[in-house]
Amino acid sequence: MRSILKDKKGQLGLNLIKTVFVTLLILAVVGIAILLAISSLKNSNIFASGSQEYNNTQLISNNISGGIADFFGNTGTILAILVVVVIISAIAIIIAVVSRFGGQGSQGL
Repeated sequence: MRSILKDKKGQLGLNLIKTVFVTLLILAVVGIAILLAISSLKNSNIFASGSQEYNNTQLISNNISGGIADFFGNTGTILAILVVVVIISAIAIIIAVVSRFGGQGSQGL
């Protein structure tokens, strides 16, 4: 029981925040690697200008870069929702601890 009380990071949701930030960092690195690969393919001039392959490569490059930009543009919303979840869980933990140990102090009087 004592080791559970010492693990305050897990109680306050800090482990969840750390996991989310690490996941976002990994997604950012993967997104940058994909953008570099697609842009190098686009700039390699292996397709004739105006051909179907050239046009498909341009469309794929635009879709991927737009999608990655939109995703990371919405990370503020994702983090705001995460903060709300952590605050709600912290309030729930405080209520649980107070209701569990709060009644014992008045019995000793």
